[in-house]
Amino acid sequence: MPFKLFCKRHGVMLAVVLLFVVVSGRLLYFTYGPLISGNTPFYYSLSPGQTTYDVAVALESHGYLHHRRYFLWLARLTGYNHKLKVGYYSFQPGDSAWRILHKIAYGQADKHSITLVDGWSLNQVLQVVVSDPRLEHSPIVLSPQALCHALGLPANASLEGMFWPDTYAIYPGYSDLLLLQRAHRLMENNLQILWAGRAPNLPYRSAYDALIMASLLQKETASTIERHLMAGVLINRLNLGMRLQVDPTVIYALRSNYDGHLTRDDLKVDSPYNTYRYKGLPPTPIALPGLDALMAALHPSITNYLYFVARGDGLHTFSSTLTEQNAAVTQYLKNKQ
Repeated sequence: MPFKLFCKRHGVMLAVVLLFVVVSGRLLYFTYGPLISGNTPFYYSLSPGQTTYDVAVALESHGYLHHRRYFLWLARLTGYNHKLKVGYYSFQPGDSAWRILHKIAYGQADKHSITLVDGWSLNQVLQVVVSDPRLEHSPIVLSPQALCHALGLPANASLEGMFWPDTYAIYPGYSDLLLLQRAHRLMENNLQILWAGRAPNLPYRSAYDALIMASLLQKETASTIERHLMAGVLINRLNLGMRLQVDPTVIYALRSNYDGHLTRDDLKVDSPYNTYRYKGLPPTPIALPGLDALMAALHPSITNYLYFVARGDGLHTFSSTLTEQNAAVTQYLKNKQ
């Protein structure tokens, strides 16, 4: 068949096929080809209420997307436009339109979290949550009275030690107030559960007293085993009406005046937190106690020990008599020389 006649008879069909191939190729390339270019990821925070249109606008404004309608068409065709998950996403160089939609539909967001560390003071907790740029910030957190009210506590309550130390997942729109409310609720719930299973005959008037004791143990030693022994010592002292004489309470009383070394004069500071000067527990916790410290406070070792002194290696020597204690102190001083 002559070429001109073939073209005349089949030209329209060839044009349609060619157009189909070109359009299909473009669509396939747009769908599965690299959309994110360059060498650095593109970060996007998907908040509640946002749609694939918002994602498309963000990609377009940063020069990654030149045909918004194709992106929205692909979202509708795959059904991903109804499955978006809130989160903070990083789209890597080479990611395609399909890959981007797949990520936000299946919640493959970057994991963001904030950790409240056991042993932290209230000031450390507030400093972290107030200064974190990933959180929405509420003026309530900056007012002790307003924060107490938001947590369901009396306006003059102490917030020291009232937050559960843990790692908390956060997402766009999460506020510092919401984080603190969550951490406080966990502390209250966990404390009540632990209190219900406490050992008998403990000299605590309430679960709050146990929280205070746990904070002393948290700051006094990092050893889980020693915390139970130390709890036994401090409870023996409480039962005998002896002063607790715990160094971290003096450090807490000194606040910014503490220079890293306790002196004899420091031990005389007039503060209800100075357990060298005043009998009984201090009025509030001095730090966030962790689970180990709370368990030690509520399940102390049964012991005759009344004294302990640091050995210089992070652990302590425990003694039942003052003579033994003095010998341990002498040995400690020799080891320091």
